Amino acid sequence: MATKLKQASIVIRQNKGKDMSPKWEGAELLTTDEFYRKFKSAMDWYRLEKSGKDLKPIVINWMSSVGEYNKADIAAFKKTKDWRCNLTMGAIASCLLKGMPEQRDDFNSGRNISAWLKTEIAKVIIDGKSDIEPEIEDKTAIPLLPIVTIQDRIRDQAVAMSDEIDEAIDGFMRNPEAFDPKAFKMVSLLRGKGVKAAHARYIKSFFQSDYDELLELSGGSTDEQLREGYSHLARKNVKKLIDFYASIMAACDQITAEAKVLKKPRAKKIKPAEELVKKLKFRMSDDKLGITSVPPAQLIGAMGCVVYNIKNRKIGYYIATTSEGFTVKNSSVGNYTVKSIQKTLRKPEAQLKEFKDQNTQKRFETWFDKSVKTTETALNGRFTEDTIILKVYK
Repeated sequence: MATKLKQASIVIRQNKGKDMSPKWEGAELLTTDEFYRKFKSAMDWYRLEKSGKDLKPIVINWMSSVGEYNKADIAAFKKTKDWRCNLTMGAIASCLLKGMPEQRDDFNSGRNISAWLKTEIAKVIIDGKSDIEPEIEDKTAIPLLPIVTIQDRIRDQAVAMSDEIDEAIDGFMRNPEAFDPKAFKMVSLLRGKGVKAAHARYIKSFFQSDYDELLELSGGSTDEQLREGYSHLARKNVKKLIDFYASIMAACDQITAEAKVLKKPRAKKIKPAEELVKKLKFRMSDDKLGITSVPPAQLIGAMGCVVYNIKNRKIGYYIATTSEGFTVKNSSVGNYTVKSIQKTLRKPEAQLKEFKDQNTQKRFETWFDKSVKTTETALNGRFTEDTIILKVYK
């Protein structure tokens, strides 16, 4: 049954490193139906959790244990390609080693399972004679350690953090009548384990498929296998399990949502002033007027700036809006007020000499207001190849 298999998979996660493969103690006491379900469940477990390559060493162990294979036979099987050992062979060998009976009159038409496995092993040895032998391992080579990613570590932590939930589900399976989903304060339980948003996403994924299956069942699913899988449970107990899974989903969602609220905004990377003004157009100097631009990087964060356009003879005064000062994007200055204006110089040579004598921002403002009498016009922030940056005030 699908749900029981998934429950088995959950327990495997929390017991990582332990041998959680199906056990066969007391198999001789099982009824015909119980034995059939036990065998099918075991085969499904190996199909979900293992590969043929994983189980090939188990087949080799079984060959050694039965005492019917010599070293040459075992070596011949070992040299064959891993893919020749299929999952069924490995699963059967593992179950036999765990104590599964070789033969039952009420199972598989009374045929001997060990005999089948021996036949399959013989086929593998014959078919694998042409396989190329693997290269001899270089004993001097430094073994490569498996790469463990951050996500692998988070997932392993999430497995350990959800062990109490797995135990609760096991408790439900043992005694559904006594199970009380309200006894579990899921958010507090997960917080007590130190669950963060990254762990919560994994924990939710561990139980999502079972929860979806339960919702499908409660919605009146016509899936015969699904209904059969829960036929042993009363409707009220199915409701208990749904409520419990819903509390897991809600708790994980809450922890994830809280992390988004508490997450600090990523600090904006501050670019060097030289990089910010690298696309700014300006004129380096003018020999006729004897004027030279200050470095354009000084504009970043400045509170005031005097510019002169040699083409239209206009002198402009930019005033910053806030204490953060000017910004520069491409070839434009930003964050300046509407009080930023420009005027035409009637006698540029003489008036620019006067400008040089205004050695403070206050003196310049007085001179600009009283000595430059032409009409004021608004500045547009655009710099061109004719713009000379005369002065910057911090």
